[in-house]
Amino acid sequence: AAREAGVQVRLLQKVERVDCGPKPVVHLANGAQCGGDLVIGADGLHSQARRALNEASQPFFTGQVAWRAIVPNHSKLPAEAQVFMGPGRHLVAYPLRDGSLLNLVAAQERRAWADEGWHLPDDPENMRRAFAGFGGEAHQLLSQVQDCALWGLFRHPVAPHWHRGAVALLGDAAHPTLPFMAQGGNLALEDAWVLGAALQAQPGDIPAALASYQTHRRDRAARVVEAASRNAWKYHLRAPLSWPAHQILKLGGRFAPQKMVAQFDWIYRHDVTQQG
Repeated sequence: AAREAGVQVRLLQKVERVDCGPKPVVHLANGAQCGGDLVIGADGLHSQARRALNEASQPFFTGQVAWRAIVPNHSKLPAEAQVFMGPGRHLVAYPLRDGSLLNLVAAQERRAWADEGWHLPDDPENMRRAFAGFGGEAHQLLSQVQDCALWGLFRHPVAPHWHRGAVALLGDAAHPTLPFMAQGGNLALEDAWVLGAALQAQPGDIPAALASYQTHRRDRAARVVEAASRNAWKYHLRAPLSWPAHQILKLGGRFAPQKMVAQFDWIYRHDVTQQG
């Protein structure tokens, strides 16, 4: 009889280091160890798995910070991203769950840097002051913020090495990206599909499967990360460029929306499930 597969979820575990090899070992802060036939380091920006596979890199502050907040969708905004632009800053709003909530992400260019992390609390008044010049719908959304988090936006290089032995990186652990193409989560999902397909194709040879995974993913991830880094300036135009650029965006969005988005078909129309 086939044995049912089981999954054990262990909460509140802090990884101190990862030992690579054919039988990798994950060392936890409480002294415990765990491992298996394969360890996937999907442990985000400050990945211990990445540290085990690569030399330490030096990220640099981009001169931009971002706030994140969740507010009620009293305005009944539709299921699409709304972008409000201003000099040196922009606000993005989109619905969550059943549309009853909105996720707000507000980015600002500034010299004063903030720590890197998504859960550092900040005073909502700081967020509102940074966008005091925004009126209309944006002002209404910001007025509803009761709790928010602030984080600094840093550029990190794509990891040179995504695997060794039976350890592999996935998502932000391999390729942290700025949020200006909204691709962080999507890249991780693409990684997971390709990694799963590679392991299925070569079930008896994990190192070969992991090598195939990196070969199929690294160039695309690096290209998307670079596109996100280049895209930031478009949201933060200042006079005299801002007015004509925004008029072009409005006209393009009204009369030729397909042409406007076609430049990013290589991102948004990419179907990882159909790749060879």
